[in-house]
Amino acid sequence: MKQRSETKIFSWLLMLLICGTFSLNSAQEGSKSIKSEEYLAKRPAEAPAGGAAGSSASVSKVTRPVAGKSNNSGRQKSGKATPISQAAPSFVYVVDKNFPEGPPPRNYEYVRMGVTIWRLSPSQCPIQNCPLPKVSADSTKGLVDTATRVDDNVPLNNGERVRLGLESLAQSGYVYVIDREQFADGSRGDGFLIFPTRKIDSGKNWAQPGQQIHLPRAGGCFCVKSRNNQKVLVADVLTVVVSPSPLLRADEIGNDAIPVPLSLINFLDRADKEKTFRGLLRGGSGLAQTAQEQSAGAKGLFDTASVLTQSDLPPQTFFQSLVPIGKVAVFNFSLQYGATGSKVSQNPSQ
Repeated sequence: MKQRSETKIFSWLLMLLICGTFSLNSAQEGSKSIKSEEYLAKRPAEAPAGGAAGSSASVSKVTRPVAGKSNNSGRQKSGKATPISQAAPSFVYVVDKNFPEGPPPRNYEYVRMGVTIWRLSPSQCPIQNCPLPKVSADSTKGLVDTATRVDDNVPLNNGERVRLGLESLAQSGYVYVIDREQFADGSRGDGFLIFPTRKIDSGKNWAQPGQQIHLPRAGGCFCVKSRNNQKVLVADVLTVVVSPSPLLRADEIGNDAIPVPLSLINFLDRADKEKTFRGLLRGGSGLAQTAQEQSAGAKGLFDTASVLTQSDLPPQTFFQSLVPIGKVAVFNFSLQYGATGSKVSQNPSQ
């Protein structure tokens, strides 16, 4: 009897060991999570004294947006901010299993760029000749009454309005954004420099952690609009260049988007080949744009004061690249389209 009991216990221990090993291997083969605060350390701990309206300094409590509630019409009402404790909310990023952690190798540094995509309603951002989003199972996503976050890997539908938010998370530097169309046959169109432009703060493009660049500017948006062409457009590939020194003279910056200047063309090829790691904010999709984020878009590059603090929401996605200290970093990310489409820009500030 005693021998049978010992055999039974041994069998249970063996099963636990096998299950534990299997679980460990499964976790290693998938993704892992990292705390978002580890990647917001370069943001100011709190807003500057007498901070701008909408900054953390102007409210008594940190607020976290909640998903909007549906009414009888199927549309969503604007979600109200829910007060929480003054401690910074805790979020985590989901990253690939081989995401590098710890300090970078000697003489190298990690450069990180945060990206947030917001979906807006037609009433928030009316654009002439931009159709209404198609009614579907998730049609309310295109008809919400407040700007809400979407993951960068979610295809955008015909007629949807979107706005981009970019933030340099690790270093201050000069930011350049190049847009190229990607077609279903795998080819890409010519590149256009869409930021900086003289219509945005006279072409100034110096950015720092906590300072968010909105494209188009605050109050504007892009329309995903179908078009008939010989090629089917499936995405817009945006290349972000972060440099510790200016790459263009003031007279090389256009009033609006211009063909890529020769001095930036080499960065496109490098970005297409660069090894970049990506982190996606868990539970961030569907959150409403906060007053702090709206303030960041309204101010942004118009002054040097950082707007977002460590207590504010992290970017929805961040990209990380390893470069020699003091060198230029490049990143690629895409706006993906669920149907043939192109972006039509509407920017009241222009």
